Amino acid sequence: MKNYFLSIKPGIVIANLISVLGGFCFFSSYVYINIYVLFYVVFGTGLVIASGCLFNNIIDTDIDKYMIRTRSRILLQSSIPILYFKIYGILLLLLGFSILFIKVNILSSLLSIMGFCIYVFIYSLYMKRKTIYSTIVGSLSGAIPPLVGYCSVSNSIDVKSILLFTVFILWQIPHSYSIYILYYEDYKKAKIPVFSVKKGIEKTIKEIIFYILLFSLVICLFYNFQYVNFKFIMVLSLLNIFWLCISFLCYFFKNCKFFFRLLFYFSILIICIFNIFLMLNFLQYI
Repeated sequence: MKNYFLSIKPGIVIANLISVLGGFCFFSSYVYINIYVLFYVVFGTGLVIASGCLFNNIIDTDIDKYMIRTRSRILLQSSIPILYFKIYGILLLLLGFSILFIKVNILSSLLSIMGFCIYVFIYSLYMKRKTIYSTIVGSLSGAIPPLVGYCSVSNSIDVKSILLFTVFILWQIPHSYSIYILYYEDYKKAKIPVFSVKKGIEKTIKEIIFYILLFSLVICLFYNFQYVNFKFIMVLSLLNIFWLCISFLCYFFKNCKFFFRLLFYFSILIICIFNIFLMLNFLQYI
């Protein structure tokens, strides 16, 4: 059972479910929170995400063995046949989709399947191995969980949901690029055409700075459209300034991995605080 649990990348599943909860609360600022819907959207989406992570693991087994970061993954260590993991992944997907379709709404279930297909078929199976722009495509699937959370309550796509979707896309690109720099040698050895390997570290840092600036701009729109309060925008703006400063330190000290590691962990902190504020923003309406 431990092998099956670890194969779904539980850390990534939990991180995505936090964004589902953030999206759910972001719309729920104007309505009473529905615990029934919340339970099923978290449970159903979690199963679909788990399935996507598992199939990503299966697809990447041939390259994971070349990378220090991934060579200890359970599918490379386990004696369980890959077929069993594939069946397990299909069951997770069907169960998750069914829960969302029956217990939440059709829109949320369709969005979850769209995220799964982008992540597994377009990103993992093809683009990750073919182009430097795979990260942009992968960020689309990563931005769908908060959208599912939002639409589980709204049952519609609107400007507010599109803004939320855009924020998560813009966050994921600099976050992923920092990983590509940190594990530059791994990606090069595995012959994966990530941005840092093909365009160089300096160009990658410039891209990181560009996307952090875009992320900061879109965050300001949340306040401009009166979706969040003043405390929200002040805290996030200060964090974004600090995130930007770290990226400049990375540019001037390209050989210091400490700053790149700090950039990576700070990006995680940023999105966690962003989600927490989405949840806290709901509380002012209770």
